[in-house]
Amino acid sequence: MKIFLTGASGFVGNKLMDFLINQGHEVIGHVHTHQHQNNHLGRKYSPINLLNHNELVDELNDVDTVIHCAALVSTWSKPETFYQNNVLLTKTLLDSAKQAGVQQLIFLSCASVVMREQQVLLNISESLPLSHQDELPYTKSKALAEALVLDAASEHFKTIALRPAFIWGQGDIIDRQIGQSAKNGKFGWFSQGDYLYSTCYIENLYVAVSRALTSDLFGEAFFITDGEPISFRSFMSERLRIGGFPIPSLSIPTHFAWSLARFTENGWKYLPLKGFPPITREIVRLTGMPFTLSIEKAQQQLDYQPVFSVLQGLKHLASKG
Repeated sequence: MKIFLTGASGFVGNKLMDFLINQGHEVIGHVHTHQHQNNHLGRKYSPINLLNHNELVDELNDVDTVIHCAALVSTWSKPETFYQNNVLLTKTLLDSAKQAGVQQLIFLSCASVVMREQQVLLNISESLPLSHQDELPYTKSKALAEALVLDAASEHFKTIALRPAFIWGQGDIIDRQIGQSAKNGKFGWFSQGDYLYSTCYIENLYVAVSRALTSDLFGEAFFITDGEPISFRSFMSERLRIGGFPIPSLSIPTHFAWSLARFTENGWKYLPLKGFPPITREIVRLTGMPFTLSIEKAQQQLDYQPVFSVLQGLKHLASKG
């Protein structure tokens, strides 16, 4: 199968590209610059402008499936920046893929598209409505993009949205950001981190993508997790330990963190402050409250079954050194 993969330079896209090539697929990975243009180990890259409809149509002319991983993954940016990178780009990709005759598009959405403010969400299903809250700008943009993907579905253009929970693995956001924050004393727990939480090991995401590639379903969204949830603090502590990072002891109540985040956001919004606020409501919402998902729909309709439980995944990751 010939696959066009967006976001090939990111954590998920980079790992997924290797997996797909090893599965025997021909993969063209999109990157923003020419820095990855050395086509090694069977890798092929395209640096085209994903917002240019005509360039995309030409690139996708003989592609079977598009896997859309590219996104602005951030908890702070201007609304118009989120819209351009996560919503408008998705719309352009959908329109171009349909015109080029692509048969299938798999969208890497995220589980947070159903999150509400300070609301406990346990064992939720895909029936929960999408979130469109301004205080969760990344979540809102991904929800808008997912809606476009599912609305574009037809028998001739099969679109599926995969909603992985917190994705982790070698080179993940813990290695890149959270661990470094822990080293600098800038990472702590919300309410001691003592709540259930769903996660998705990158190896399990491979399984979900494989199932989606061979599925005849369209217009459907699926939660993807490691199966049984785990205490957020237990998971994050072990993941930090495996990465060689310190485990924090600092904790603040979630309700206080939410109020503090709102205050901090206002400072960055109305004052000429540089960089990013140290805490936002989206950070608190994404990692500071109970959040577990049912994968019953994915199991029944996609034949998805996680290969690794959370504990097995942690052992697997640790064995890689």
